[in-house]
Amino acid sequence: MQIQVAENTPVTVTVTGTGHPIVFLNGFGGFKEIWAAQIPAVTAWGYQAITWDYRGQGASGGDTATSLRELAGDLHTVLNALAVHDPILVGHSMGASVIWAFLKDYPAFPVKAVVTVDQSPKMVNTQDWWYGFRGLDRASVHQFFQLMSRHHETLQGLDPAVAQPLQAAEQAHPFFRIAAEELLSDHLRADWRPVVEKISCPMLMISALQSPYFPDGYADWAVKWNPQIQTQSIDGCGHDIMAEVPAAFNDILRDFL
Repeated sequence: MQIQVAENTPVTVTVTGTGHPIVFLNGFGGFKEIWAAQIPAVTAWGYQAITWDYRGQGASGGDTATSLRELAGDLHTVLNALAVHDPILVGHSMGASVIWAFLKDYPAFPVKAVVTVDQSPKMVNTQDWWYGFRGLDRASVHQFFQLMSRHHETLQGLDPAVAQPLQAAEQAHPFFRIAAEELLSDHLRADWRPVVEKISCPMLMISALQSPYFPDGYADWAVKWNPQIQTQSIDGCGHDIMAEVPAAFNDILRDFL
């Protein structure tokens, strides 16, 4: 289905199953098909799965968003259009930042729980923060894609059950990152630590032991400041945890739920 989040801006949303809603949010340049291995699992557990492509990405129309706040507003519109109450929000990479932006801008909207996947609340490293994107500091923000290219996003590739639908989506709707430079800049410069410190619903931070992008430490920092937060690390995968080792990821998600 399509939901209008702004004038001439329809986003494509897929709703599967019935039960308590779990909303999955993609990373930068991502596609909703990245969650292909989670949909049958959560629906089998009695939940409803909601996936969607951000404006200007994947199967959605309009121009690419220029900020995380804009995407948080789109999420708010999607939730209201679907009459979703007390959702469980699951965000991968930049999708976690969209959730944090949503919690900041819509504090009165009830959220049952939050799950973040391999994402630090602050991307840029500083003298008092060493848990951002590897090698990224204020002076190297403009070199972000060069920093990314030094690493393989996955450790051993994607699970075949995810790789096939994801590849088809990428071929049908190529992502042009140059059109999303404003969004990326906003993502890189954001600092969500004050939001994470105050989250009042249960939250699970899932990280990859072999993450090519983030070092260990940000999840431990979060637990120190907020007793609502739990952490789990998964071995044998890179940044796309849920698509690389879906069985291990789904087990942890089910236990948290």
